[in-house]
Amino acid sequence: KYRKKLYHNTKALAAGLRSIGYDTRSNTHIMPILLGSEKKALDMGEFLYRNGIFAQPIRYPTVPKNKARLRISMTAWLSKEEIDHAVSIFEDAARRFKL
Repeated sequence: KYRKKLYHNTKALAAGLRSIGYDTRSNTHIMPILLGSEKKALDMGEFLYRNGIFAQPIRYPTVPKNKARLRISMTAWLSKEEIDHAVSIFEDAARRFKL
């Protein structure tokens, strides 16, 4: 039951992010959002956190310099409305951080 819900939530979030221009490069429940800039990853991670989304900034030395990203982990416990709301916050972030 939860595995199927996780699968559907992951597909919904990935589709939502792609529809607003994000390159997630993943179809798993752990999704990277490639940003490049370490500063952008930290600033955007903080913006998202202040808006109720935990997206862990991953930067050098964990990944090569200028290959920073945010890492999102999807869960089975989110509702469609919560996923839609998260996508709208990511859309605000895309505008704010000129993605």
